[in-house]
Amino acid sequence: MTDTTFTFRVDSTLKAAFNAMAEEQDLSAAQILRRMMREAVENHNEAAAHERWQRREIGDAMHEADRTRRHGLSNGAIEAEWRQRIDETGHSDDA
Repeated sequence: MTDTTFTFRVDSTLKAAFNAMAEEQDLSAAQILRRMMREAVENHNEAAAHERWQRREIGDAMHEADRTRRHGLSNGAIEAEWRQRIDETGHSDDA
């Protein structure tokens, strides 16, 4: 890992309060900022992955709805298909 410097402006009162907080935690301001940056990137990546999963699920559901409409399947026929899947697999989802 190559280290680099990150420089930005911040209000002097906020900086003083942040440094005091860091000192109370026996950490450097840089340690806290690095942790916060890692957490922010991790949270962003998790949210993006969840959004991709959600879009796939919605797409799959829309495809399934379109399939049932195209084939003129009734609610009863769909329920029967799912009951058969549950009986065959022992659970109600394909995961």
